[in-house]
Amino acid sequence: MTIEERRFAIQKCLDSKKSQEERNKLGQFSTPYGLACEIMRYAKKIGVNASRFLEPSIGTGVFYSALQSEFRGLIHIATGYEIDKHYYDPACELWQGFPIALRNEDFLKASIDSEKYSLLVANPPYSRHHHLDSSLKKVLKKKVLQETGIQISGLAGLYCYFMLLSTKWIEEGGVSIWLIPSEFMDVNYGEAIKKYLLQNVTLIHIHRFCPEDVQFDDAMVTSSIVVFKNEKPQKNNQILLSEGGTICHPKHSISKLREEMSPKGKWSNLFTEDELTTSNDVVLGDFFKVSRGLATGDNNFFIIDKKTIEEYSIPQEFLVPVLPAPRNMKTDLIEECQKGDHTLFIFSCSWAEDILRDRHPGVWRYLQMGRANKVHEGYICSHRPLWYSCERRKPAPFVMPYMGRDNSESELFRFILNRSTAIATNGYLMLYPKAEYEEALKDKDIQIAVWEILKNVPKESLTHNGRVYGGGLHKLEPKELMTVPMPQLKRVLTHRASNVQLSLF
Repeated sequence: MTIEERRFAIQKCLDSKKSQEERNKLGQFSTPYGLACEIMRYAKKIGVNASRFLEPSIGTGVFYSALQSEFRGLIHIATGYEIDKHYYDPACELWQGFPIALRNEDFLKASIDSEKYSLLVANPPYSRHHHLDSSLKKVLKKKVLQETGIQISGLAGLYCYFMLLSTKWIEEGGVSIWLIPSEFMDVNYGEAIKKYLLQNVTLIHIHRFCPEDVQFDDAMVTSSIVVFKNEKPQKNNQILLSEGGTICHPKHSISKLREEMSPKGKWSNLFTEDELTTSNDVVLGDFFKVSRGLATGDNNFFIIDKKTIEEYSIPQEFLVPVLPAPRNMKTDLIEECQKGDHTLFIFSCSWAEDILRDRHPGVWRYLQMGRANKVHEGYICSHRPLWYSCERRKPAPFVMPYMGRDNSESELFRFILNRSTAIATNGYLMLYPKAEYEEALKDKDIQIAVWEILKNVPKESLTHNGRVYGGGLHKLEPKELMTVPMPQLKRVLTHRASNVQLSLF
């Protein structure tokens, strides 16, 4: 059995002893060996000096295994950090006798070695920001500002701190290669990463894998490989952007000048020549304010049907009609409902519990059931004055599921005309007309005209403004939808709004 076969068997065994939830929280997803070798072949292709190698989160050592395969005999020193003894101890035993020093430490807290490294390759932890302790985030944000001069958002995942705090370990001209989620190119917190890549180092290459080509069997993320040198960027620095295939043999590539790339821009839009523009003079946000639907804190508790209402004698004043979840929404036109036609409701109450116990004992019993299930301890509920009193929302005339998959079975993004009094939960985006267009949109003909425009927005315009995750999962946030070009709305709404205003005089 080869050393890699042994390592792979150990990796599988160790992973099986942890739950998927635990590995998600810690961001522990091992790089496939084939991808690790491809990255090392790329490093060799561009002439990287691999004599002094560093891996900040080594796990069982898949990158070191690939390094041995591609650079055998050229490695002078190698160091790997691993914070989790679950992986560290077996890795020490596996690599005993090889020229590598393994350290059971947190890379972000470790002291810098006297001799710097020529090559860093990393698949850093994919831990999301909500899994990070708030005090740790404060410390890391301060370190990032001190070392890079960059302010980073508290919404950044752990991998961002690994990348931004790694430079001090690398020699002048040394190369870093990072396997990270592609989302940094489009999300707001990614601005710090993009600023760092454009201003603090020399960005060489970003390779983006296709959304359908998920690199990790156990993590549904779209991945990118980011390559840069530890040296200040030059004025006309050319950056290679490639996608599809492999980093050595991509399906498509394009070069961009550093000056063409802005930290505030969506970098995923730069990978093709025929990029769509979002700088159109007329965008959806000129006519609508878009917000995410209501976050209840626990849909299983707060969204109730008529059976539950009858069982606990919940009065109508504590009920708000709500649309079904997007997967259960079978129509794109929701007509006005007669009283009693709604089937689902959000339970929300502003009465104190002791009053409910006397006046509405059934409702009080329902609250006690929620307490027994620890609904009141959830993040959203625990931050309300009354944990069972939801935010008040008005129905929106148009709603859209904010996530969708690009397949032949259903539309990627659906605009739904809502003529009912039902509100929507946070699986939807809610489109509220701006004040000057509210009156116009009470006209049913105008509603239909606007709806037809929304339904006929090119799919590419929506995906271009949004972001994409592993397995082809597309997502649009409110601000992203508001920047989608919609010149046709001007023709329909502006003229109608003017007529309505004139009629008031």
